[in-house]
Amino acid sequence: MNMQNEVELRKFVAPEFIFGLGARHLAGRYAKNFGARKVLVVTDPGIIAAGWAEQVTASIEDAGIPYTVFAEVSPNPRAEEVMAGAEVYQSDRCNVIVAVGGGSPMDCAKGIGIVSSNKRYIVEFEGVDHVPVPCPPLICIPTTSSSADVSQFAIITDMQQMVKIAIVSKALVSDIAS
Repeated sequence: MNMQNEVELRKFVAPEFIFGLGARHLAGRYAKNFGARKVLVVTDPGIIAAGWAEQVTASIEDAGIPYTVFAEVSPNPRAEEVMAGAEVYQSDRCNVIVAVGGGSPMDCAKGIGIVSSNKRYIVEFEGVDHVPVPCPPLICIPTTSSSADVSQFAIITDMQQMVKIAIVSKALVSDIAS
């Protein structure tokens, strides 16, 4: 193998998959396994209205873990939403993130994890492998088939530049996909 081929090699990371009827009700157990002191649940208004977020927060409550819900996530999550979520994560002293929803809440949750660990503005991480410090534990509970729960990508909208940015890093792969 020559050096050119070696440089092109990449490692693929996959989360632990938990699936089956009612898997979303295990979020609290898995958060507890990660040593959760307080969970930030990232979702959106539609998921709350559907009652799915409440099912997940009930599981977290049953595990005896306090939580905060951050639902200010729009379709195509914006950098400002990520930064607001990171502020909630920090101020509420969370140490685990649970994302419930489609790609938007999951991408926002990933962004919140990046900012919380790396203490910089989210758009500074655009590109491949620019996330030096790993994110906090992330549990993703998908309600759509976006595959955001198992990917190494986060797509964030930068409203100042009017573009969507891609952040690609092994640090963005969730720990649990349920």
